[in-house]
Amino acid sequence: MPDYEVKVKFHIFPYRKFKIGAKNEEEAREIATDQAQHIIDTLDFSITDIKAKKYLMDKFL
Repeated sequence: MPDYEVKVKFHIFPYRKFKIGAKNEEEAREIATDQAQHIIDTLDFSITDIKAKKYLMDKFL
């Protein structure tokens, strides 16, 4: 199976602010963690380049 070199570009914002309604700091932390996990799960990316690695024939002989 040939090896490939793939370049992936992630479209990431440096930070994001949320306005959260919570009863206390612990609940706010849980909601923020859920929001951050959702962003990670739906992270946008694009594949910019795919190329097969080249090998010297001497390696196979």
